Amino acid sequence: MFIYLGGAEAGTEFSIRLSFLILFAVIIGGLGSTIGSFFGAAFIVGLPTVLKFGLPTIGIPITGAMAEKIVLMIIGALTIFLLIVEPHGLARLWQIAKQKLRVWPFPY
Repeated sequence: MFIYLGGAEAGTEFSIRLSFLILFAVIIGGLGSTIGSFFGAAFIVGLPTVLKFGLPTIGIPITGAMAEKIVLMIIGALTIFLLIVEPHGLARLWQIAKQKLRVWPFPY
């Protein structure tokens, strides 16, 4: 059974790679947090753009294929690091930063 999605069947629209990117976005953003999912998705979408267009502006030449490989390495390393060190991901780091900025001039 195929679902019609504008000329392509659903199997070609939703690949295993996309499934893993969604999983990694949730893990990086923070498990059990809605805002964390948004942070993770923004990170996953923004990282290739920053690498592809940001690095050449500062003088580091990089091709699109190399940027894609570097993105996958960064996402993998960050996923493992956050699962070990901070399981609540970027959402928890955001909460900590907000707490510290609220009492910034006088931390005691």
